[in-house]
Amino acid sequence: MFRSGLNLVGVLVTGALLGSFLGKFIAIAFPQGRVRDLFSTDITAGLHPIQLDLRIVDLTFGCLFHFNMMSVVGILAAAFLFKSVLK
Repeated sequence: MFRSGLNLVGVLVTGALLGSFLGKFIAIAFPQGRVRDLFSTDITAGLHPIQLDLRIVDLTFGCLFHFNMMSVVGILAAAFLFKSVLK
């Protein structure tokens, strides 16, 4: 069960990375217009970095996610492939 969960996370992260790469590539390849705007616009969600200085140790906490249209498509495609491989 644990191994299957780790595989799912790995597949989803890989799908998000490939989708993000494709989104950036499409944004560069297409001329200015609606298609380029659709694929190049990204949404940032998460916790911006917060720094805590304790004089002995500096700690920085934060996690940001950047999603574009193709990264969401990549995540959905990866989840579909993962589900179909498990059957």
